[in-house]
Amino acid sequence: MADKKLIEEVGKYINKYYEPEKDDIKMDAEMESIFDKITRFRKKRKKQKIQEASTDYKEDAYAPTEFDVASMKKIKITKEMSQTMATTRNLDDLMNQIEETFSQRLLRMIDERGMTDSEAYTKANVDRRHFSKIRKDINYAPNKKTVLAFTIALELSLDEAKDLLRSAGFALSRSSKTDIIVAYFLQNKIYDMFEINDVLYAYGQPIFD
Repeated sequence: MADKKLIEEVGKYINKYYEPEKDDIKMDAEMESIFDKITRFRKKRKKQKIQEASTDYKEDAYAPTEFDVASMKKIKITKEMSQTMATTRNLDDLMNQIEETFSQRLLRMIDERGMTDSEAYTKANVDRRHFSKIRKDINYAPNKKTVLAFTIALELSLDEAKDLLRSAGFALSRSSKTDIIVAYFLQNKIYDMFEINDVLYAYGQPIFD
């Protein structure tokens, strides 16, 4: 008979890594319907912002012109790396990647995109000390929010994001509004953290800060 402690340890392992297929975010009819709702919401928010900006302009028509660094950052156009990347993968590469830890996979993805460490963790809103821990510890266990932030910073495809999450013991879940919203932006190759935070906030979810 198996040792009770061993059974409990295996149980913990299963709870951490088991990912039921029904919980995965896939582009079936249900998810397309949800994504359509988010698209309509984004269009409505964009229209509201244009109207608000127009009102502000009329009110301040004779005010001196100033440059707002914060707002300039908000309209920064990001490159779509995942569209332009061409990575040749052979069977050996894929087999090696299956065994990668989160730290190994993240660092490899950063290198593949020609990014520096500082570019990656700055875009992910992760501080330098936190990233240093990730780099130094091959078995570092991040929280899910950190992994999601890097999927945006590295401009991953939805499948690549799932792989990165899986390497940390997570999965995109239909039961999480945050996961669905992030999946929407990844699916549509929109990597503007300001806009993502705007939608997360509007739906009452924690933002990336």
